[in-house]
Order: sequence, then structure tokens, then C-alpha cells
Amino acid sequence: MKRIVIFLLLAVLVTGCRKQADPITRVVTGVQVEYDRNGETLSRTYSKPASVQSVLTYLRILRPFGPTVPTGEYDSTCRITLHYSHGPDSVYLQQGNKYLRRDEGDWQTIDDSRANLLYPLLLLLPSDA
Repeated sequence: MKRIVIFLLLAVLVTGCRKQADPITRVVTGVQVEYDRNGETLSRTYSKPASVQSVLTYLRILRPFGPTVPTGEYDSTCRITLHYSHGPDSVYLQQGNKYLRRDEGDWQTIDDSRANLLYPLLLLLPSDA
């Protein structure tokens, strides 16, 4: 009986001590922004951490809520592409200051006042790549 208990304890210890595979961490290494407003086009490319963080902060403050179907005409459209260290890129599409969607996901309503921050951000933050 002791041998069985010792064997089971050793089996549990050996199994529990296996090296676990490290999870792959996806890090945003660059951002590309294509913004069209009333026929004026701004294209920006960012790779410096501070610039990348500024665009990521903008995407976070939008706080999309509720699936919706875009309606009406828009004075601006925007495509923000996030380039990752591992895996596929993510693409955010913004219609005016009303709607946002990620990749092929549903359109989400966004806060109009927060979405208005994109144009001034792009004017203040020239490409760095």
C-alpha cells in the first residue's frame, strides 16, 4: 500500500512540475492610420512607443456600446490598422464620429465627443516611421 501511495505522489509531482508553454504575448509594434475628412486625407504611420500608445489610448476612450447598423452620410471615415508582434493585424473602421467596428465584427455606436478627438490628435502627431 505504501508503494502505491509513494508512486501516486511521485506521479503527481512529476506531472505538476512539467514546464508549461509560455503564452504568446501580442504586442502592438506599429499603427497605420488613414483618415479622410471632407475630401482631405491624412495618412500616418507610427512605430515609436509613445505615438503607438496615443492611438491605443484613443481607441480605448471610444468605449463602443451596442451593435448597430450605420445610417446616413458621414463627413469622415477612418481606418486604423494595428500591427502586432505575433499574429494577424487588427483593423478598426470608423464611420464619422458615430460608429466603429473591429475587423469583421459588428458596428458599434461610439461617443461623438470622444470620436472628435481623432482629427486633432492626427494633426498634432505626425508620422514617426
